[in-house]
Amino acid sequence: MVVRTPPVLSLRRGFLLQIHQPLPLSQREARRLLDSITTSFRKNLDKEHPWQQQDEAVSTHDLSTSTSPQSHRSSTLLSSSNAAAAATTQNHQRPTDSHLRAILTNPLFSHSHDAKPAPPTNPQKQFDIFDSAVSRGLMTPRRAAGFLATVRAQIVKESTSSVRQRMGSSGAGLRVVQWLRTSGQENDMNFLADDFLIQNIVPFVYAEGLEEVLWVWLARLAARITDLELEKRPGVVNARSLAKLLSAIVKETGSSGTEARVSLDGSYSALFKAKDILSVPSRFATRSIKNTWAALSWESTVKAGTRPKPSAPLFDTFLDVGRPFKLELDLAHLDLHHPTTPQHLAAFEYLRVKNQIEGGINAIEHTERSQRRIICLAQDTADRLKQVGKPEEASWVERFLNRLYDGLMSNVPGIDSLNSEVPVGRSL
Repeated sequence: MVVRTPPVLSLRRGFLLQIHQPLPLSQREARRLLDSITTSFRKNLDKEHPWQQQDEAVSTHDLSTSTSPQSHRSSTLLSSSNAAAAATTQNHQRPTDSHLRAILTNPLFSHSHDAKPAPPTNPQKQFDIFDSAVSRGLMTPRRAAGFLATVRAQIVKESTSSVRQRMGSSGAGLRVVQWLRTSGQENDMNFLADDFLIQNIVPFVYAEGLEEVLWVWLARLAARITDLELEKRPGVVNARSLAKLLSAIVKETGSSGTEARVSLDGSYSALFKAKDILSVPSRFATRSIKNTWAALSWESTVKAGTRPKPSAPLFDTFLDVGRPFKLELDLAHLDLHHPTTPQHLAAFEYLRVKNQIEGGINAIEHTERSQRRIICLAQDTADRLKQVGKPEEASWVERFLNRLYDGLMSNVPGIDSLNSEVPVGRSL
């Protein structure tokens, strides 16, 4: 038997008209419709988010009915004295009301068209700008470097204490590293051609404990060192980028991120690790290690007084790494600053030979760095000779130092500044 389907018009007259009541509704009908919708909505929310406190309320009620009448009356008086507050608190505790309140207080619904929204705090604003640029494909290595520099400047502006710790908790370095990977920047490593990015990302990466990322980058550059030496195009990573990255790593390991100075043990260890990574037949790789070693030699001697003494075994290994470079001045000065067994023989011999060669003191290179180094060497040598009971040799070194001052004043432009009555000290 075939059952006939009622025509569409009959559905319209029967079912559809029951749903779509004629508009406009009266005030009473509108109220009944609102109450019906609200009741249905609350019923469904209660079903989806059960109010577990109902069970607790029931058990509490049963317990109260089993107590003495006097106790019950006291409880009733206490409750009635705060009836309004209790009712408000109860409503706020219902999950349905909490859910509705979360919806209605959402900024999308509570946004005022007349008032401008308050701008986010500066650190968060920078992260929002970074994320927006990434999502729109506008982020570049230079802009990423600017983002990191701004975040660090804001951290320092807030307080100069615990700068590295707050940099580490910011997550800014991780965000840039993630962008470099997801955007494919790590594939060609050309982002390392930007010195500004290297300068800013290395401190953040170390502060966040992600330094292994830097060593991976250095190893990848080392594997391409032959091609990097021939690369001259602007904006493309080259051998110079490798040297810059190595220098930034070693410098960061010798910094505490605060005003407190640390020993160079971390920098020595970083140099040894880099030497192993760059153990490739490359003139530029060797030069990068040499330049980094010389920079650490300066920190270990001229600025030795500003740091705690390093570990003697690490210092000895550092000396061994530098001996093949045949930098006599550096090696002689380092002997004077050995953490446990300082020696003056090499330094005294260096000054004696320098005094005897053709031109004598006048032949000393007149760059600010060379002048400062030779003056510090002579001062440290004189101090050491006095300590070991060699006054005659110490007097000769002091006379050498005086002739050096005279030679510098007669050969360097701007003699007036050198004629100051303030004595030349180790801060030169």
